[in-house]
Amino acid sequence: MIFKVRIGLNIQNLRHSRGVSQEQLALAAQIDRSYISEIEHAKSSVTADKMEQIARALGVDPNQLTLPRHGSVTSIEKNRLNAKPVAKINCIFTGAEIGLLYQWENGETQLALYEV
Repeated sequence: MIFKVRIGLNIQNLRHSRGVSQEQLALAAQIDRSYISEIEHAKSSVTADKMEQIARALGVDPNQLTLPRHGSVTSIEKNRLNAKPVAKINCIFTGAEIGLLYQWENGETQLALYEV
């Protein structure tokens, strides 16, 4: 398994097991929420310093973020939660679309604003 996939899935699982949203984890770890998402989905490699911040925010030893996982990448990928867009966010002044509201399979919602 690709190491950054393992780290991302471990962070996601620990976060979900604690009932913490990406926003809450990002705030506690003092990291941007979009970076947390990139790490969880293996789109970005995480530095040792950021791993320590995330582990501290989750209340675990940083080693727990690198523990081996059982199964292949394909079977593990099936355990990921999926989100679908449920609403567009528009500017009240211009009417321009500025983001989307997503709903995860577990019922949690997440606001994603476009960069300006």
